[in-house]
Amino acid sequence: MNVSYSTGNIFPVPIHVFDIKDFKLYQKDLIDYAYALKSKDPNTCGSNYGVESSVRHTIEGWQSETFPLYDQSDKLHSVLMDCITSLPPLRENINVYSKAWVNINSPGSLNLQHSHPGCDLSGVLWVKCPDKSGNIVFHSPSSFETFQEIESYTEDFKNNNNYHHSYLFPPMEGRMLIFPSHLEHDVRENLSNEDRISVSFNIKLEVKE
Repeated sequence: MNVSYSTGNIFPVPIHVFDIKDFKLYQKDLIDYAYALKSKDPNTCGSNYGVESSVRHTIEGWQSETFPLYDQSDKLHSVLMDCITSLPPLRENINVYSKAWVNINSPGSLNLQHSHPGCDLSGVLWVKCPDKSGNIVFHSPSSFETFQEIESYTEDFKNNNNYHHSYLFPPMEGRMLIFPSHLEHDVRENLSNEDRISVSFNIKLEVKE
């Protein structure tokens, strides 16, 4: 029998990756900014702020209250908004509304699996991330019923088609990820001896009238 074969991935999930080349110019100011927020409100800690959830996702870490980006640090606003507004797929007539919060994950802290309902895109900027300070892990949006199907394929097929239950990104200072808010993810335990500092944010997109 003469048979041709191809594989099509018809429901891709885009993860936008930005590497800020001159991040060292901003890093110290952003670290100082993060600790200044914590010193003003050292007890703030809980779920992923800005989402409609009462579930506590952060274990042992610290998160600031949310803030509109344009109200806060000029450098933070500049770094985040330059990346957000340069997303290649966005149309020109789109208004971008965003709120952010700072995470300081001390040694031993982690973030449980969660998503960010009520918004369109979410993201993280890694400000300080020592070695072994915890990967971010994204989980497949496919239904649980696909588990057996995925496990039936060879490793080569799964690797070549990104066909896995989860996918991890190691943190990198000056790297920003932007991803669909519905995508479930967690942050693994900080196994280093130092704090991991990041800025997370949610984005709401609206077509201009």
